[in-house]
Amino acid sequence: MGKHAILIGAVVCLWAAAAGVDESARALADASNARPSTRPARRVADFASCSSLCQVRQPFEKAAQVIAGMGYRYVDLSCLHWPPSPPHANVAELMVDFEREASRIEKILAANGLKVSNLTFDGLDAANFDAYTQRFETVMKLANRLNAPLVNIMAPPNKADKQAMADKLKVLQEIAARHRVKLTLETHAGQLTEHPADAVWLCKQVPGLGLTLDPSHYYAGPHQGGNFDEVYPFVMGTGLRAGGMNWETVQLPWGEGPIDFAAIVRKLESQGYEGFYVAEYIDGFNKLDAVQESKKYLAWIKSLD
Repeated sequence: MGKHAILIGAVVCLWAAAAGVDESARALADASNARPSTRPARRVADFASCSSLCQVRQPFEKAAQVIAGMGYRYVDLSCLHWPPSPPHANVAELMVDFEREASRIEKILAANGLKVSNLTFDGLDAANFDAYTQRFETVMKLANRLNAPLVNIMAPPNKADKQAMADKLKVLQEIAARHRVKLTLETHAGQLTEHPADAVWLCKQVPGLGLTLDPSHYYAGPHQGGNFDEVYPFVMGTGLRAGGMNWETVQLPWGEGPIDFAAIVRKLESQGYEGFYVAEYIDGFNKLDAVQESKKYLAWIKSLD
């Protein structure tokens, strides 16, 4: 009887070990499918981009000249409706005469040797949803025309119903996928993405949806600089500027504040990140010179290679 017990125990141990190997292999396969495990190292400076909001009070002709003059080759093109000057990409004009407005933007880009890393557009709460989806489709059409791989939109307000917003985001994600463009929500204080767990929840509810990481809001907002590693697998874009621990210091001179941007770049690259590193200094937000800070950012990212 004792020998039988020993034999049975040995068989059970072998079965458990084999099962453990299977589970480990399955976990590794899942991780590999989520993001590439290995790839040739890339020069991150080659993926530096600058938000056109650094010249938010200027027409796009001027903004493009300034951005190219700083040495950038890519621009995050604003399609937002709120800047005080005419929008850099005017969605209302695109809906009236798409060819005319798209051609205007293309000529400005070509004249300044710029390509588009992504478009930034209003959140889905900006208008009636039916009207918004029409505008959104137009922005996706522009992204396709400009070979922009990604459109970033503002996340819904933090008091919005999460499930209702997820349902609407599924509609938008289907439109984006049809145009072969990635869709992301920006991580932003006061919005549904202000806590990493909620941002990840939305991405899991809407397969294909990603995040544009603006870490300054995870410091100045209610997350207060806590760990946000859980968002990295979902990050498809970035908006980077130095920032502090409250709204008054959400935009600081480059090089100041508690955010370790080199560590953020390392973590993104180790995850197989394929997107751009966008300087997002906004002119007029405070007294900082957004152009000068964007210049400092570009010098910094070039120093990483």
